[in-house]
Amino acid sequence: MKRMMFVWALVVLAPTAADAAGYVFATYGNGGDVGEPSYGIELGAVFLSPYHPTGGAFSVGVGVSIADTDEDPPASPEKKYNDGSEQEVFASVGAELSPAFFGVAGLGYSTQDVVKPYDSSDTENHATGMLGVRYVVRGFDIGLGYHTRRGVMVGVGAAF
Repeated sequence: MKRMMFVWALVVLAPTAADAAGYVFATYGNGGDVGEPSYGIELGAVFLSPYHPTGGAFSVGVGVSIADTDEDPPASPEKKYNDGSEQEVFASVGAELSPAFFGVAGLGYSTQDVVKPYDSSDTENHATGMLGVRYVVRGFDIGLGYHTRRGVMVGVGAAF
């Protein structure tokens, strides 16, 4: 719980001290290796930076996603199946490519419980990656991207 409070303070309160705008971004993904729809939420900040090549903005964020991958046991006892949901934590960074248009990349880590009938259960771990674009205007942002586990992702959010 203390760690979550620290992350919340870092992501939500730090932008006010760093002359930045915070954001909340909700995503929906489908069509990837997970095979089921997934939902995610990201908290972050957009800030102007003298290090940007054209004097534009950067973004940083942290988030979580979940996909309900619970499958019915297969008829074949040799085949494993997903049990429960796949959970992911991730971090993203972005850079303004043109005014209000950002290129975004992210890295994450997901876990999925799997079961082989009449044998044992195990947890699969996956490194994840994401590439996408976002358009941010007047406190509203929309995005489109591709995630290695979640497939095509669309998202909407608000800056504050």
